[in-house]
Amino acid sequence: MTIPSTATELQGNLENVPEFGNTPFLFKRLSDYNPGESWIALVYGPSKTGKTYFAGTAGSRTLFLNIGDGIETLMAPAFTQKYPNSKNMIMVDIRESNPNGTAEAFDRTCEAIDYALANFRDKFDHIVLDEATAFRKYAVNKATELNTADRTRGAVRAKRTEEYIKIDVGDYNIEMQMIEWFLGTYTPIFKEAKKNFLMLAHERQVYNKPAKIGDEPTLRKTMPGFTGKTFPDTVPAYFDDVWHSEVVGGGDNVVYRIRTAGSEMEVGGSRHGGIFTTIETDPNYLKMLERIKAAQPKPTRR
Repeated sequence: MTIPSTATELQGNLENVPEFGNTPFLFKRLSDYNPGESWIALVYGPSKTGKTYFAGTAGSRTLFLNIGDGIETLMAPAFTQKYPNSKNMIMVDIRESNPNGTAEAFDRTCEAIDYALANFRDKFDHIVLDEATAFRKYAVNKATELNTADRTRGAVRAKRTEEYIKIDVGDYNIEMQMIEWFLGTYTPIFKEAKKNFLMLAHERQVYNKPAKIGDEPTLRKTMPGFTGKTFPDTVPAYFDDVWHSEVVGGGDNVVYRIRTAGSEMEVGGSRHGGIFTTIETDPNYLKMLERIKAAQPKPTRR
């Protein structure tokens, strides 16, 4: 072993020694983590409440998976005049890839993500899936396709109904498993690739059963629009932030808002506590991401 000849050389050698020794695990201080390297978010709400508009504020370095009908929002003058650079985002409409029916469209969505990550991942930082309701339709049709052979084996079907397949409980169970498979498979991939992922979804309102016939049901919970009694609680667990979109006003005085905190009536929440106010007005994706990266605390009221 070579003995250091000076104190300076000794100090330099000590700085090169890992703090926790040579171990098979990557131990490091919490302060060494970089927040916002991969932001996984879900924004849900009613139609026309600014979900696609918010996604568009992710800017030109966005891979936009369009499987819904919201893309017109990003082409409207009200949006393009405010965010002109958005026209350079990469957009793929799964329906234009001519999948063999909506069953194959689920596979094509996954294949589009795989292809982009494998061939031009340096051209985008953010991935948007717009939106989960259509993606669920892809999943349930795929599930129906998988179950059809067993249901119709040996049965004679009339020509007029051979394209109609009744969706049963088993199909919905597989749909739930497929959506959970997608999130469980791809969110770690996005994290590893340091890509941000934003999924948009409609909302689902759950009502209490009326006490007696004739009474109006009362709203019990508002949650992301996924099928199943317990599944809506499973889906949010995959996301860093689950936010609810809102719109107030009307005409030329429309204001889009995002509610970042949940309540007894509303599913929601954030892993970035103390950064965002409960209601964020005119939300901008890139600006909110910068606040996460800087761990910028929300302003305090005086």
